[in-house]
Amino acid sequence: MSSILRLAENDMPVAEALGLLAEIERRSLHAAERLPESAPVTDVWDGLVFSVAGVRVVAAMDEISEMLCYPDRITRVPGSMPWVLGLANVRSSLLPIADLQVFLGGKAIVPSKGCRILVLRLRGLVVGLLVPSVQGMRHFNKKERLADARFKGKLGAYVYEAFGLDDDVWPVLSMHALAADAEFRLAAV
Repeated sequence: MSSILRLAENDMPVAEALGLLAEIERRSLHAAERLPESAPVTDVWDGLVFSVAGVRVVAAMDEISEMLCYPDRITRVPGSMPWVLGLANVRSSLLPIADLQVFLGGKAIVPSKGCRILVLRLRGLVVGLLVPSVQGMRHFNKKERLADARFKGKLGAYVYEAFGLDDDVWPVLSMHALAADAEFRLAAV
């Protein structure tokens, strides 16, 4: 350790400093040889768990570009659908905000510290979805996927699969399907 301090103080000869650096490199390479190889994990699906209309759902992490707290101010847009809350200024860009629960036929979300805005940037659509709460991220083994899962109600139009884990079913809400829906894209009355 004192050699490193001397190197830092610039009073070590260059040849000695290069020798010290070579020794550090040799030790690092030797230590790395003993580390186990890590293969990339390919059988895991990552999702964001949130609730909407009283149902706990999960959405693919790669379908949600960011998550925001409820903005200080949302400006209502005249002539818009009831589920369109308006526009919010997010980092000097206007972001349309939609109440996902109202769009799905539920009650309007009462803004609170727990509600979140999930920002989608899919299929040329940029929109923030207001959800009542986000529970966090969840990792699922792809072997736990339940293909062709069906869900009733308007929410079911966006659920094509689910995961079965610990005797529980986790419906996957497809944000791609939501962004492709002509009804959702038509925000004007």
